[in-house]
Amino acid sequence: MNLEHLRQIVDKLNAEIIELFSERLKVTNEIAKVKKQQNLPVYDPLREEQQRELLRELAKRHDLSPMVIEEIFALFVDYSKLNMKMEMGSDEKSRISGN
Repeated sequence: MNLEHLRQIVDKLNAEIIELFSERLKVTNEIAKVKKQQNLPVYDPLREEQQRELLRELAKRHDLSPMVIEEIFALFVDYSKLNMKMEMGSDEKSRISGN
């Protein structure tokens, strides 16, 4: 394979990652609606720890750095929580930190 072809593959994968991230945000917005209906906070430390452990295991399984994958997903989670907070309305401001 030549360089241009490999770059096209990377570009296609980047587009797929962005599309998946968009889908992930749509699902977390639906989660926000459910949490709002059930009067639950955005922040769920137990769930987040379970997800970090799962991500570390998946990273290892795919020969990736668990620390790097965890950092990447921390950005996804923070962005998702921000979107969830906005979906749930301004009364959620104090609840995002678990307070």
